[in-house]
Amino acid sequence: MIQRSLLSTSLRRCCRQQRHQQLIVSSTFSSSASDDPPEDSATIVQGPSLLTMTGVHRPSPSLFQLPGLRSLPFWTAPESASAQNRKHRVAFNDPLVTTAVEYVESNYETIRAEYFASVLGQGRETDLDSGKVLKPLEPDYDVSTKGGEHADDALHSGNWDWHSYVLNGSKNEKFKERCPKTAEVIDTLEKEGLLFGTPFGFCFFSTLHGNSSIQAHSGPMNLRLRMHLPLVVPPKKDNAQTPSRPTTGIRVADQVREWHEGKAVILDDSYVHEVWNDANSPRVLLLLDLWHPDVRMEEKQKISTMFSYAKEKGWIGQAKKQ
Repeated sequence: MIQRSLLSTSLRRCCRQQRHQQLIVSSTFSSSASDDPPEDSATIVQGPSLLTMTGVHRPSPSLFQLPGLRSLPFWTAPESASAQNRKHRVAFNDPLVTTAVEYVESNYETIRAEYFASVLGQGRETDLDSGKVLKPLEPDYDVSTKGGEHADDALHSGNWDWHSYVLNGSKNEKFKERCPKTAEVIDTLEKEGLLFGTPFGFCFFSTLHGNSSIQAHSGPMNLRLRMHLPLVVPPKKDNAQTPSRPTTGIRVADQVREWHEGKAVILDDSYVHEVWNDANSPRVLLLLDLWHPDVRMEEKQKISTMFSYAKEKGWIGQAKKQ
C-alpha cells in the first residue's frame, strides 16, 4: 500500500493566528530544542501560493489543507421522489461514510427523543417531587467568542444555540448523563475510528432559531466531513420559497439543499457555506464531525499527536471572550 507522505517540517514555523478559527494557533514559538514536535507527529509548513477567485467553487479551508483528498460540497445525494430507486446515496459509495450515515440514521428516533427531553424538558416525568424532572440543559458555547471558528460580528444574525457533547475535541460528561443513548452513538463512532477526534472536532445539538442565519464562511481544514442529522425542520413558507432559497436550507459551494427529518446530510465544510432559517420556528439537528475517509490510519495518529503536542504547549486553545 502506498502511503501518502505527511507534511514534514517544523510545526513551529507555520502555526499562526487565524481569524474565524475555533482554536487560536500562536505565531511565535521558542526556538529551543524542547519546542521541537515529537518525531511521530505530523507537521505543518507554509505551502505555495494559492490561486483563488477563479469563478469555480473549490475547497478553501481557512487554516490548512492536506493535499490529495477527494472533495465534493455534499457527500450525500439530495432527497427526492426518486430517492427510493437510487442505487448509491453516498458519494463514491464510500463504505466508511455509508456506515456512519446508516448507523446514525438508525438511531434517529432515540436521538430526537433525548433532545426533546434534555434540551426542551419535554420528558415523560411530570411529578416535581419525584426528583426525576430535571432542568433543561443550557446552551454551552458562546458563538460570539473572539477567535472562534464561527466568531465574526457580521457572521450571525438571530440566535443559534449549541448543546455539546464534543466541544473542541473534549467531551461534556453532563451531556452524556442527560443524553446517554446519543452519547453512546457518538462513542461507537469514535471506537470505530470514524469520529474526528482532534481539538477541531465537534458534536452538538444545533438549534438555529427562526429568522436567523449564518453567513458564508469556510471551515479551518479539509480533514473532516460534517454530518447533519435533522431532528426538527420547520414547515415551508410556500409564498416566500424559491429554488435557490428554500425557507430553511444550506448552501455549500453552489449547491443548495433542504433538510429532511431523519435523513443525514454529509458536507465538506472546507467549501464556502452558509445556513439560514427564514421560518418562525427553530431548526434542530445533531451536528458531528467525521474523519475524511481518505485520511489513512497512520496519518490520523500523526495528526492527532501533532495537535496534542500543540495543545499541551498552549499553542492552540479556545480563545476567551473579550
